[in-house]
Amino acid sequence: MIDFKQLNDPVFLQGDRMPVYRQLREEQPALELLDQERQPFWLVSRHADVQALLRQPEARVQPPGMDTPAWLAPGPAMDRMKANLAQTDAPVHTRLRKLLSPLFMPRRVESLRAIAAESVQRALQAVPSDGQPFDVVQQMASQVPQGVTCHLLGIPAQDWSALVSKQHDFLLIFSSFRISDEEQRRLDAVVAFYMAYFQSLLGSGSPRSEFVELLLEAESRNELSRKELLSIMHTVLDAGYETTRTSIANAIEVLAVNPALYARLRAEPERVPNAVEELLRYRTPIHVRNRFLATDYTTSNGVQIPAGANVLLMLASANRDAAVFEAPDEMDPGRRNANAHQAFGGGMHHCLGGPIARIQLQETLRGILEHVETIAPGDKAGERYPSLKFPALAKLDVRFQFAGRGRETT
Repeated sequence: MIDFKQLNDPVFLQGDRMPVYRQLREEQPALELLDQERQPFWLVSRHADVQALLRQPEARVQPPGMDTPAWLAPGPAMDRMKANLAQTDAPVHTRLRKLLSPLFMPRRVESLRAIAAESVQRALQAVPSDGQPFDVVQQMASQVPQGVTCHLLGIPAQDWSALVSKQHDFLLIFSSFRISDEEQRRLDAVVAFYMAYFQSLLGSGSPRSEFVELLLEAESRNELSRKELLSIMHTVLDAGYETTRTSIANAIEVLAVNPALYARLRAEPERVPNAVEELLRYRTPIHVRNRFLATDYTTSNGVQIPAGANVLLMLASANRDAAVFEAPDEMDPGRRNANAHQAFGGGMHHCLGGPIARIQLQETLRGILEHVETIAPGDKAGERYPSLKFPALAKLDVRFQFAGRGRETT
């Protein structure tokens, strides 16, 4: 059975975890382990329990009585976390979410679809169309989120590459366990970089987006501090880039190794919205989310987890639970309950930007299906980051054979 050492083993983290997740669901769906400091934590792997704990309003994202993890040293990262929507509890989280929710209403989100489609077309124009291998992570998955994110934040297009190149170090802020002193220094440095960048952007005199103007209006009414405003801007960049890039790369990898599936989707493009939900289930971009329990919880198999426990909710495992999804290890674009996945979390901390990610994934699939006749793997296997929470593809070579002349994508 899995232990803390394996949870940090690069071989495990970069390989296929699904057999281990299946074993956990079947044999120990609520497993207590000790971290490197001999502190207890729990792995919860069944869909019913993951969903219930995500929706539990009393559960916290930070330890009881604290607003940051005990291991996080004072500095830029600590300040950033205290102002971050995804990493705060009530009352700060409640106030920020109430303020931001109107900015993510369906009408506003849908208005971004045309921008997402344009980004897909630009990316398709830039990749080889004749079956030559290329890195789809760098040349497509990392480029598609640029249009929507730059539009929302008013970021000049020429700044994009430098901004996203530092994102991997920032993900250290979401660690479930203590990070090293060297990692803490890297994290503080990258947070300081992002906060300085967005502060400079606000003072640059460049045209501001509607989204940023609304944030500034909230600041002028004393509904937001400047630190919170900068943190929100960075959160839009972080979440808008990381989840979308990972999901696009995952989707293309799945299609590259399943030519029959790709052919089916080309023949039935009306299945794209449901196929996106199924891809989020089948290849969940974020594998784990943390919660600290406010009350005792009894799991579906009768195990009692005590109040105050640090629980790792295994979203990717929940999304392969045979109790909910028939033939869970198959990618089925016609699956009727695909949207029962937990990819965007749930409850108070359900991802506000999930609908924006969906639109970008839908438009990416539509663009590829329309213009690319076949997708095939490259000569080398993909490379993943060795991360428990964010096992994103770092590199993936694929081959696109465009239909017709290939470059006529507009």
